[in-house]
Amino acid sequence: MKTALMRHAPRNLGLGLGAAAVASVVALLPVAAATTGTITTYVIPTSNSQANGITKGPDGNVWFTEFNSSKIGKITPSGAITEYTVPTADSGPRNIAVGPGGDLWFTEFNSDKIGKSTTSGVITEYSVPTANSGPRGIVEGPDGNVWFTEFNTNKIAKITPSGVVTEYNVPSANSGPRSIDIGPGGYMWFTEQGTSKVAKINTAGVITEYATPTPNSVPARMTAGPDGDMWFTENGASKVGKINPTTGAITEYTIPTASAFPVGIAPGPDGNVWFTENTGNKIGRVTPSGVITEFNVPTANSGPQNITTGADGNIWFTEQNAGNVAKLDVVVTKSTGTGTKTSGTTTTTTGTGGTGFGAPSTGTSATPVVLLGVGLAAVVLGTAGVTSRRRRRARP
Repeated sequence: MKTALMRHAPRNLGLGLGAAAVASVVALLPVAAATTGTITTYVIPTSNSQANGITKGPDGNVWFTEFNSSKIGKITPSGAITEYTVPTADSGPRNIAVGPGGDLWFTEFNSDKIGKSTTSGVITEYSVPTANSGPRGIVEGPDGNVWFTEFNTNKIAKITPSGVVTEYNVPSANSGPRSIDIGPGGYMWFTEQGTSKVAKINTAGVITEYATPTPNSVPARMTAGPDGDMWFTENGASKVGKINPTTGAITEYTIPTASAFPVGIAPGPDGNVWFTENTGNKIGRVTPSGVITEFNVPTANSGPQNITTGADGNIWFTEQNAGNVAKLDVVVTKSTGTGTKTSGTTTTTTGTGGTGFGAPSTGTSATPVVLLGVGLAAVVLGTAGVTSRRRRRARP
């Protein structure tokens, strides 16, 4: 099969603060479905920034964190980048989310603080009561508070808009709560990296946990999918999983690339779920039925980290190793070809809780047969970005 080479020469888009962008076309060989799109890479002005969390802002921009440089930043749809320095040095900003009143809330992993920024970059910080807590995931809850995980101290916490923090212990010891997102029914769902579980918590602090079918799966990030299920990545198993929030049934899908080390995950504008492959250096897309398609990232060893859908309807992600923010503009086209039929594994898990916690959820689900895009080959036309060696590297 011949693939037309359509090259885009690197071009300066006139970005703010000296940021540069280059674009390249990504084409997939037609297996199951072909997708073409443009990946544009934007270099963060501060070197060794170690771009990490990312979210769609209320101002039409995309906001992100810089773990190494103790900054948060925003990027316009056209690629202009503005950075804001966090008051606490070496704070280690990790994840970021929109909170009450349209402010941007973020976790400071190194300094045990929660930060809040206006869209103009005015930052306020709040200390977490527990020392060495390692705040990590963060999301606005259904109760008007902001909820976050304490990775080091095995807790889930909430902070009011005025800065009052309440903490709740996770039932499983050494759970390493990592990512958190809002789900249906007034629950927040989070991943437990240390115990290979996913869990839900209500606004009263009642926690229910569910073990993943694959041992040592190391669940990483979690998001609400377009199908009503909660989707998550599994670092240790190179899989993407989903859990039915009503029955507790978990289905896992193996990523075609071995040792992909998936991290970020988010719903896309196309009714699918998108995720990053930190080691595989790819962006993945999974349909609600489990069909997986992968896209090579032009920047070598870029370390795709977290991912979101921007206000412009494009997929945006951070490149941790390269210190970039990138945009994937996707156009789906029809294609012919065949995939490989693979059975997705569905396991119904009985939720568990500690003393004083709510009753577990139970249920059953049939094992689906899905079409996985195994062996999809991505051809990258052109190059983008410049990689550089880091002073240190945060755990993805």
